[in-house]
Amino acid sequence: MKISKLATKHPLLVFVVINYAISWTILPSAYKILLAAKGSFPPLALFGLIGGYSPSIAALIMFAFSDGWNGVKSGLRKFLQWRVHAGWYLFVLAIPIFTDGAAALVNMHSSINIKGGLVAIPVAFLVALPFGPLGEELGWRGYFLPQLLQRYSVMTSTLIVGFVWTLWHLASFMFPGAAIPSFFRVDAWSIFLFFCSIMAESFIFSYAYLKTKGSLVIAILLHMAFNAGPNITEEFFPALQGASAPRARIYITQIVLVAIWALGCFALDRTLKSLGNQKLDVER
Repeated sequence: MKISKLATKHPLLVFVVINYAISWTILPSAYKILLAAKGSFPPLALFGLIGGYSPSIAALIMFAFSDGWNGVKSGLRKFLQWRVHAGWYLFVLAIPIFTDGAAALVNMHSSINIKGGLVAIPVAFLVALPFGPLGEELGWRGYFLPQLLQRYSVMTSTLIVGFVWTLWHLASFMFPGAAIPSFFRVDAWSIFLFFCSIMAESFIFSYAYLKTKGSLVIAILLHMAFNAGPNITEEFFPALQGASAPRARIYITQIVLVAIWALGCFALDRTLKSLGNQKLDVER
């Protein structure tokens, strides 16, 4: 069977296979180069960006299988989905930082450097934007989630995205801090915590997706804020820098808080209460 026919018949499976194949082939080699460099950055390692962008690359391939060049252009236009209520920009940028900060306050009793933290926000956002957010969101929320929502309920679709998204990071477990925080060893416990973190965040992403009618820009900014949050928190709480024990506790607390946020969003929003077990007709 030709891959184009297979992609038409089993688009979800083909997307995942292409996505994983690119990532798991390229990222391990790039990480090995970085680890061998011992702190320096060899330009050759930049080819690892192809692996980091594999969700978006796989999505564009699927758009091409679906409708040729017109499908690709339609997929790229999703990056222009920015017209949503201004409050959503505040929500997706503030919630991850607020959650990380609250987790730090629960676990620490130290001085807060408000000025340093505020100054760090735009820099941390700019550093985080080109990698996970731009490289992944066209795949996860621009293609995969909408496809799933045509077949499954919001709950089931979100769980599938969270599971596939977690497994996608397997190639990054070998490099400290690339997926699992560097203050953890890579073992069953840290992988379980990472899975819980991704799953909780997936529900926040699904909530934002549903409320903004599939805005990819909102998904990208939310991803950016989640990735930048820990670095911003360290600037607000300088005592955290180099302190593994409190950072581990904060990470666990943050997972719990995000899960509570997600639960609250779906439980308290009357317009979404009925969607938990329903399929949705959403834009591809």
